[in-house]
Amino acid sequence: MEYHQVVTSFLTNQEEILLLCRSSKVGSHRGKWSGVSGYLEGPEQPLIRAVTEIHEEIGLSTEQIKLVRIGETLRAYDEENDCVWVVNPFLFATSSRLIELDWENIEHKWVAPTQLASYDTVPKLRETLDRVQYDLQSVPASLTDLMHRVKQLEEDRIHGATYLGHEAVRLLSEVAQASDAKDSQTFFSHMLIVGLRLRRAQPAMANLWNLVGELLQIVDARRAAGSTVQELQRLLQHTGAQLLEEGVTAAEDVSRNTAQLLPKDSVVLTHSYGSTVLRSLELSFKAGNGLRVYATESYPGMEGKELAKKLIALGVPVILIADSAVGTVLHEVDMVLFGADSVLKDGSLIHKVGTRDIATAANKQKIPVYSLCESVKFSTQDFLGEQPQTSTLFDATPPEFISSYVTEEDQLAPTGVEQQVKSLQKKVYP
Repeated sequence: MEYHQVVTSFLTNQEEILLLCRSSKVGSHRGKWSGVSGYLEGPEQPLIRAVTEIHEEIGLSTEQIKLVRIGETLRAYDEENDCVWVVNPFLFATSSRLIELDWENIEHKWVAPTQLASYDTVPKLRETLDRVQYDLQSVPASLTDLMHRVKQLEEDRIHGATYLGHEAVRLLSEVAQASDAKDSQTFFSHMLIVGLRLRRAQPAMANLWNLVGELLQIVDARRAAGSTVQELQRLLQHTGAQLLEEGVTAAEDVSRNTAQLLPKDSVVLTHSYGSTVLRSLELSFKAGNGLRVYATESYPGMEGKELAKKLIALGVPVILIADSAVGTVLHEVDMVLFGADSVLKDGSLIHKVGTRDIATAANKQKIPVYSLCESVKFSTQDFLGEQPQTSTLFDATPPEFISSYVTEEDQLAPTGVEQQVKSLQKKVYP
């Protein structure tokens, strides 16, 4: 898949923005409306290209425009052309409404930002405008306490991806009560301030990005349709609760599907702490399947100790071992169970550091390795070309060392992940 770096600039005058209708001579999206846009050429700085495009496409000089804001980069999948547009957004103010179009566009209009949804635009133009229309770096006083809790989520090194993903949904849902916005546009900007921060809170955990993005997408669609701020508040609370309920159901289905995989009298090796791993072992044990577990300590956080403690409380025979002792017990093991923090489009697993070494060793001894993974943990970021930024607490296990992913639907081979992610990204605000 190709990735195209572009700039998109919005010109504002008298509280209206400039839209351009693309001509039949351009390479893509002919006849659709856009801002002033163009390809980045080589190592060129985006701001320099943005100013150049404004001069070339609409005839305004540097003296006639003033930079207002540079927005966060947005990535949009273009299904029609099977490519990803990596958009660098800018907002400029101008006192001139005299536009001289070049060959790239055939018509222009000055419109209110709220009218954008009524135009046939290039992909994700409204979302691109969101990046620069609002000052997303300044936190309103009404959101101060909520943003403090977002920071606590960023610093959480105890809980796993499923818990933190659900907590992110709860925090974004609380914008409905915390925001003092009087109109739907301002309310959604408050959602963006909290939501964009939440999506970056735990970079190794794809479900935070996806869940928050899905919630933003649903509310944004209703905002574009003209819903009032009160209607958006109710929708945010209702949809947030629904996503949480669906998340609980998906995790339980993953655990049930995994429990059915466990052969009778099996010996299982686990690494780190995963709520779905714990639940699947519990279900198997309660079903009467003989079961023994080796749980690694999972250095440096020692999350494996917590898993072992909870298994012992359930009556499951478990032995806690040092990470370095895995090689000495593998000859007894029937299968390896991991949780998941993210799954990349090529089927690679992002999980607690040490996962790759264990999977490699198990593969050499032909021991099956399963990752328990709700599909919301498939990384749409990676699909869109943004590599996940993981710390030293995580590593990446190549797809050839994963037998399959156990999802809420069924088992999925690593080779099938990309198609699943392609479908998932349609539901996620970019």
